[in-house]
Amino acid sequence: MIATAETASPRCTATVRLISRVFRPYLFEVTVRGEPPHPYRVTYKIAAPDDDSAAFKGMQLFVREFLPWVAKQQMMDIAPKAKLQ
Repeated sequence: MIATAETASPRCTATVRLISRVFRPYLFEVTVRGEPPHPYRVTYKIAAPDDDSAAFKGMQLFVREFLPWVAKQQMMDIAPKAKLQ
């Protein structure tokens, strides 16, 4: 089996919780859980216009953290409007 970006990417799921709705973009707490062989749980605070953008950004950060060589290939931003807080 040849390891490519598609086959070697960590699989993960995201749980999103709204922290603050005072200012836009809203502040979310995103908990990302990886599936084996990356069984880690990481929590990020992300400012995004909606919960979907926050979840996408959290999963993207998780993948970049556990697969740095994929990030070097200039992965396209999934959620360009979301920002890490």
